[in-house]
Amino acid sequence: MATAAKIMVVDDEKQICQNVAKILSKNNFEVVQATSAKEAMEKMATDSFALLISDIVMPEMNGLELLKLVKKEWPLTKAVMMTAYASTDTAVRSIRMGALDYLTKPFTPDELRSTVEQALTGALVEAPTTEREREIIDVDIPFDAAEVAKYTGEDYVDKLGPSDLPVVQAAPETLENYCQLGNMVCDIFKKLENTCKGGIKTGECPQLKAKKKKAAAKGFDAEKLIGIDYPFNYEEVVSVTGPEYVLNLHHDGIAFVPYEDLKKNMARLLQEASEIPVDELPVETAPYDILVVDDEVAVNNNIRKILSKKGYLVDQAVNKTEALEKIQDHEYRLVLLDLKIPEVNGLELLKAIRDQRPDTQVIIITGYASIETAVESSRMGAIAYLPKPFTPDEIRDATEMAFRLAA
Repeated sequence: MATAAKIMVVDDEKQICQNVAKILSKNNFEVVQATSAKEAMEKMATDSFALLISDIVMPEMNGLELLKLVKKEWPLTKAVMMTAYASTDTAVRSIRMGALDYLTKPFTPDELRSTVEQALTGALVEAPTTEREREIIDVDIPFDAAEVAKYTGEDYVDKLGPSDLPVVQAAPETLENYCQLGNMVCDIFKKLENTCKGGIKTGECPQLKAKKKKAAAKGFDAEKLIGIDYPFNYEEVVSVTGPEYVLNLHHDGIAFVPYEDLKKNMARLLQEASEIPVDELPVETAPYDILVVDDEVAVNNNIRKILSKKGYLVDQAVNKTEALEKIQDHEYRLVLLDLKIPEVNGLELLKAIRDQRPDTQVIIITGYASIETAVESSRMGAIAYLPKPFTPDEIRDATEMAFRLAA
């Protein structure tokens, strides 16, 4: 492992930069810090860095925009993305744009060190992508800023960052002005010269107590709000990010729909879309070939109907054997692949497609979405990752993107 590698760490939260630098400095890395993408670019223009570690959600220029610029200007600089707002969407985009890994906050010092070591020693390699794909990828933050501003105000959006979330589990008691009573770094604690008379008297942090009273006065409703730190309407967030984004926020008080119900809801949505009257399709056969692989026959049929109305010629498979046979016999332009197929071990079908048909585009569709499978499937060549239930428009948009890339 290289011991003199220079690393750039970028996060709009200065304390996060300092924590990461402190952890990596113990391994003899030279760490340079930047609290904005602009500052990082200025420093990278005058020096050489082996690795970039960047936050994703930052004001002005977000981490995905920075990643895109860095891979274009300094393609030999390796990159790792980190975020407190984890979603399979940004995970896939990060990997497909050239990041070697995607760290979800909070992460441990050991997780950080392990990722950095794997990145610098070549244990992690960039996903097989093209310049065309990287140009097409949308690098906006994973939710609409105007939508968030309606509920939080413009000031909140301008300062948007993960300041209200834990960062790294790195001996917090050693941080300057860290109050053990409130379990946080506290400016009031600092002003009172590292003492809190009110807290000592009641045995409870005054700031946390005030937040609880404020939440109670507002009549907190777990079905409408995502925790007191996320004053967004649940349905609004889901409409922009998808339900799996909220799953990764790790906040209490959110009721999630069981997977069996999600499957039923998705089948219903797709069925409704497939029954919408449309003009007769042209007699000519579309020049595109798509294979849908899903053990749910209803899902297969409805995806086929929806995409057929756009002129696509769609085939389907419902099990491992049928999928492997069709992949071997036909050179499909696109495969829509479910992750959970009976008798299929992990991502073996994706590997088979990439081995036998390297030019075939693959989109993952799954009711068991996770950051881990999103990252791994993207490394193996999947260009998109759709958590179920998805809408007809989402499946159409993903398909159209795949054919743009293949053109």
